[in-house]
Amino acid sequence: MSQSPRGGSASKDSKYDLSKISARVDRVNVSGLQRTQNDYVMRAADGLFKATNFQDLMVEAMSTKSYLHELGIFKDVSVHIDISRGADATPQGYEVTFKGNEYTRLMGSAGTEIGQNEGSLRTELTIPNILGRGESVSLQGSYSSNRAHDLQLKFWKPFFHTRFRENRPELSFSVFRQTDRYDISSFQTTNLGYLVDFSAHTMLGVDLTHSLQYENSIRDVGLLNKSVPFAIRDHCGPKLASLIRYSIIFDNRDGNVFPTQGVLLKSVNEYCGLGGNIAYTSSTAHGEVNVPLFAGLVAQFCGRVGVVKETKNTTQLPINSLFYCGGPLTLRGFKFGGAGPVIDGTPIGAQTFWCTGAHLWAPLPFAGVFKNLASHFRMHFFYNLGNSNTFSTENMRSAFGVGLAVKLAERARIELNYCVPVRRQTTDNAINGFQFGIGYEFV
Repeated sequence: MSQSPRGGSASKDSKYDLSKISARVDRVNVSGLQRTQNDYVMRAADGLFKATNFQDLMVEAMSTKSYLHELGIFKDVSVHIDISRGADATPQGYEVTFKGNEYTRLMGSAGTEIGQNEGSLRTELTIPNILGRGESVSLQGSYSSNRAHDLQLKFWKPFFHTRFRENRPELSFSVFRQTDRYDISSFQTTNLGYLVDFSAHTMLGVDLTHSLQYENSIRDVGLLNKSVPFAIRDHCGPKLASLIRYSIIFDNRDGNVFPTQGVLLKSVNEYCGLGGNIAYTSSTAHGEVNVPLFAGLVAQFCGRVGVVKETKNTTQLPINSLFYCGGPLTLRGFKFGGAGPVIDGTPIGAQTFWCTGAHLWAPLPFAGVFKNLASHFRMHFFYNLGNSNTFSTENMRSAFGVGLAVKLAERARIELNYCVPVRRQTTDNAINGFQFGIGYEFV
């Protein structure tokens, strides 16, 4: 015999409709708080006290468990539901206890990180929950032999415990040093400065992610060799940049790497010229639409556009803010920066660019036999179009091909494509054959 949640008995094979079992929460306990202030977890119980049946109680308990994880103070949380006892117990009352295990005072991690067409080694030291309300400090360092390496000291403060919990507001302050190499143009930039970032979600009909940043940094452009055109040498030396950046993202896809349906829209806008001796405006937009077909086939359409313009205070557009069109992430069939303006045989970046891509994604043959392994692989047929310094189709570049993609932990993917350039210019650096790419945002 099995017992119902509140007394009574039924046969072993009986099924209960938990929504018809009356229940209410008399008390909520959160144990395991050592450094955390009590008011930081107070709002965790709001939904539980609204439960009127046992099904609602269980759903709200799982939601509260997820909420406690989001607060960034526990490495694991368990839930215990018991009958309410004591003088204040009600006939249909329950007591819910959450047992949390707080993070240690110092955490460290080391591993690899996937960037845009590069991988890097990354280490991080974090002091979590230093003031008792989710505030944390981290020291991060990464190194890549390909393009970039950086060092960052970051403090962040979430406000998930406030009445704006659904908006997930977070404020951070970072001091950073970042070096980016542009081997194709024989220069590198070293940025040293600080960044203030405020991010939040809004859910007025659609879920949007917003980020508002202020950056103040010294940007130093240096040469990688002596045989560099004067047009690039003219940008050398340190300059002060003071800018504000706003980004907005809409994403309702059912997956980040191999989505079968949904839309991604992303926009990043910068205004530089609040101080210092660099002035420009920059806007980039990225879009992706996925349409399921049949037999596991998915049609995908992508597009990206970027514009950087002068302002009335501009004396020279910084070369490291220009766009490099071409490469496995934007215009397949061309090397990175190989589909843009060139001076003395050296790519220098463009003030505008656009590129689009049409894909037909398909599962591997015999995917039904090796389901777990095959879910990490996809084949695709693609056709890419793009151009630099003009939004017309005149002198447009294009390429088509077929490739194999491998998923990396729901965050990035690796592509090995066979590319056939169709339209190109005499100064372009095209690839007719295999091309390798790794990243998290492709066109």
